[in-house]
Formats: sequence, C-alpha cells, structure tokens
Amino acid sequence: MKTVLLSFVLFVSSSIAVSAQNNSEMLGRPTDSSVTLNVMFDSPADVYVEYGTVKGNYTCTTTVTGTVAGTPVEIKLSGLQPNTRYYYRSRYRKSGATTYSTGAMHTFFTQRKKGSTFCFTIEADPHPYDKKGSWGLWPICLNNQLKDSADFMLDLGDTFGDDHYPTTITSEQMKKLHLSVRNFFDDVCHSMPLLFCMGNHEGESGYYLLQTPPENLAVYGSLWRKFYFSNPYPDGFYTGNNNEEAFGIGKPQNYYAWEWGDALFVVVDAYRYYTSSAKPRGWDWTIGKEQYDWLKQTLETSSAKYKFVFTHHVLGETRGGVGVAMLNEWGDAAKFEANRPGWGGLPIHQLMVKNNVNVFFQGHDHVYAYETLDNLVYQTTPMPSDSTYIIGIRDNGAAFTGKVIGGSGHLRVNVSPDSVKVDYVSALLPKDESDSLRNGQVVFSYSVKNKTASAVSSVKANPDEWSIYPNPASEEIHLSLNNIQENNAVLSINAMDGRCIRRIALNDILPQGNNLSINLNDGVNLSAGLYALSLSHGNSISHKLLIVK
Repeated sequence: MKTVLLSFVLFVSSSIAVSAQNNSEMLGRPTDSSVTLNVMFDSPADVYVEYGTVKGNYTCTTTVTGTVAGTPVEIKLSGLQPNTRYYYRSRYRKSGATTYSTGAMHTFFTQRKKGSTFCFTIEADPHPYDKKGSWGLWPICLNNQLKDSADFMLDLGDTFGDDHYPTTITSEQMKKLHLSVRNFFDDVCHSMPLLFCMGNHEGESGYYLLQTPPENLAVYGSLWRKFYFSNPYPDGFYTGNNNEEAFGIGKPQNYYAWEWGDALFVVVDAYRYYTSSAKPRGWDWTIGKEQYDWLKQTLETSSAKYKFVFTHHVLGETRGGVGVAMLNEWGDAAKFEANRPGWGGLPIHQLMVKNNVNVFFQGHDHVYAYETLDNLVYQTTPMPSDSTYIIGIRDNGAAFTGKVIGGSGHLRVNVSPDSVKVDYVSALLPKDESDSLRNGQVVFSYSVKNKTASAVSSVKANPDEWSIYPNPASEEIHLSLNNIQENNAVLSINAMDGRCIRRIALNDILPQGNNLSINLNDGVNLSAGLYALSLSHGNSISHKLLIVK
C-alpha cells in the first residue's frame, strides 16, 4: 500500500499545480431547457449565477445557495430556450465577506434543433492515476477540445477510479482520486458539459459491488463519482437507469441516452452487470437484461438521422474492435438464444446494424483505430495523455485490422444535416512538435452519411488516404496509396525534433505500383523510437506516426 499512497500524494500535488483555484465550476446534464452547474469552493461561501443570451448582459439569476468547503453543490439553470447559446458567470461571497466577487464569464449551448450543425468531442483513458497517463499532456488535449467549441465532451472511462488494488483501497483514497481528476476538468468543462461513460478501472462492476458491501471499491467509486460529478439520469430529457441502488448510491447514473440535433446518443455501461469474476470472459460478460432491453427500445424507437453508441469496450476486457465483435453477447447470433434465454432479441452488434447505428465509439485500447463491419464503423479512441505516443499501438495495435494510428489526442465529431465528420486531433507536448507534426493537427478524418438516405456505402474516408504497415516496424514498411499522384509525391521520415532524416521521391519506385516496399535502413540507420512520416503531393501534405523497434 505504500506505493499506492505515495502515488495519491504525488497526483494531488500535480493536479493542484495544473489548476490551482479556490472555486471550481463544471457543467453537466445539458437539455433543451436547462443545464446543471456543479460548483465547489475551498471555504464556505454563498453563490448565485447570472445568465443570459447576450454576452455581458445577464437577464436571469438563480437564488443564493450556501456551500460548505470542499462540498459541491448543483445549481440548475432552468427556463432556457432550446437551440440557444447562453453566457453565465457566478457571483460568490466567501464566509465573512460583505460583497460578492464575480467569476469568469463562460458559455454553453442548449439542445440543438433538428437540421442543425454542431460539434462534440470524445476522449478515453486519460489514466491520470498510473504511469500510462501524463499529467502534462492531458491538459493540452483538454484545451484542444475547448478550442473546438464543442457542445459537450464524452469521456469513455478509465478516468476516475483505480482498481489496481481492489481489496485494499479505501474510501478516502477514492475520494482523493476523484477530487484530483476534477481539478483537470475544471479548466475546460465550465464551457463544455462533461458526460461520462464507465471504464473497467473505475471499478464499478457487479462483481466488486458484491464484495463485503458497502465497504468495497464499487460502492466507494459510485458514491464519490456522484459526489463530484453530475452525470445524466432519467429526467424526461434523458432516459436510462431508473433503479435506486443501496448504500446511498441511489440512481447510479451509469447508462443513458438523449437526442441532440439530428443525432441519437446512447451511452452503455459494460461493467455493472457481470458478477462471476473481476475479469469475466466469454458469456460470463454481460450488460444485463434490463440494460439490454433499454438499449433495444432506445434504438428501435428513435427516428434520428444519425445514431451513435458509446461504451468503454466491446466485451469489457478484450482487445480490438471488429476482431471480437462477433463473439458472445456482442455478436454470436447462433448461440445467443441458448446463452441468453428469454431475451428475445439479437446480439448487440446485429441490434446496432438492424437499427442503423452509424458509429460505435469505444476506448480501452489506447490507440486510434478505424474499422468497419456490416457498414457500421467501429471507432477506437486514442489516449489524451500518452506522452510516449506509442503505448496503444505497441501493446494493442495488432488487435485491429483497419486504419490504426499511434499518438495521443481526441476525436472531434462535426454533425451536419448532410454528414458526420470524425477527426483525430493530435495532442503533443511542446518539446515533441515539429514542422511536420503539430499539436492540434488533424491526423486522420472520415465522413459518415445518413444510412437511410442511400443504399451505397455510408463511410467515405479522405480521398488522399494512405497507410503504412507493419507499425511498429523493424527493417521494412509497406506504403499503400490511394488516389495519390505518385509522380510528384514525396515521403519524408522525420525525427520528433523536426529533423528530416530521409526524403523519398516516390516516382523513383513507381514501377512497384500503389503498394510500395521501403527499406528503413537504406542509407540511414534508424534507431528504435517514434518518427513522424509526412507525405506531400501537389499542395497537400498529411502525416502519420511510425514506431521503429
């Protein structure tokens, strides 16, 4: 336990250095007519909120609420107009003060009307509590998302908890973890509501809930997550888990759905309903019949043009996307009825395909991976905090068959009436930027069309798509080109400090066609490490990361 306690102390110190402030404000639960502002002060205070539709002109105010030091309060800004941008600021008076101080002005958007264009962002697996996550890089990625002017952010888990020591961790340690993570979100979620999806490391599984209740990891995690963060629950705008759980948990706020503009958003909890073991395999893993029934009804009754489903990972604890999508409860149609008697439905993959889900988003594997199966996109989200830029592709890249890219960053999703565009936006520390690879740069993107509008394929990647494999590589890479004029294309291999190590004019090897083999050690000796590849042709340039082992 000494190691765990030390990591907590270091983490709290680091997070305070990132965001040292005496009051914190976070948005959650955006709807058509309200939003929830979660406010916390480091000493007793009175607080109210001013808000309006014109910057600097606050025509509405909330009542004054008293707060206790270190204890969040939820202030609901209600009576709002749909499809409208609002501006707000807090007014607060610390204990003993006679006048109110003024907080910074922030902003948010209410539910978009159908036919609107809007943006949201996705991140997954910041891992701030262990060696995978970089305390310096995650804030950079968070600020990249804030710059996107997103209507909200979805975090796909492995964010709040720590199940590495599940039988010895204490409630006080879990409190420190959740509070420390809040310090990071405070810096951006004042103007970008946070919506959370459970990861495996949150520890909120059905298995842990049964271990010596209420003194267990899952109960601690549920209580402190709800204490510090305002996740959706069924309220007439959101649907979801309406059950009241014991030990003060109440509604667990773990799965939910809502519509925004032309899109349906469905967040699924992959962990709360298995009980056989801490890491179930095969048919022991389940989302539970009640959540399955809700998912089925939600997909079948929605007429939204676009449908998105989010969970931490296919089958909870596996690796890969489409490679495991046809297994067990997720996709084994032949054995579904025998293993799920009385469910009267389809496996989850087939259920999504039947109901025209456009993209399934997941995390867990710490790498960007774009795959398709049965005209459904399986999109794996990169880490926002991997300062090595290789953890995911090194450890889990082989589990994928589609477009797999290393690095760190987030997904930016732009929804318009005509299509949905998904961008992989890079996050880099300043020391790792180069002329060819910058923080905030779009590494890869693709567009998805409305499935019901046309019988043709709904997924169209960038026309200048190119790929490299294997990655990681040792002696040779294969370059696959599509719609690129090779006679003016140049491939550059660059060190992460910006130095160009090698330039290859592709017309020199044109006889090989669109699939080119390149010897990495031809004229140079590439040591093991991370390199930035740049492909330029005409007025276009695009970039990828290559790991040399």
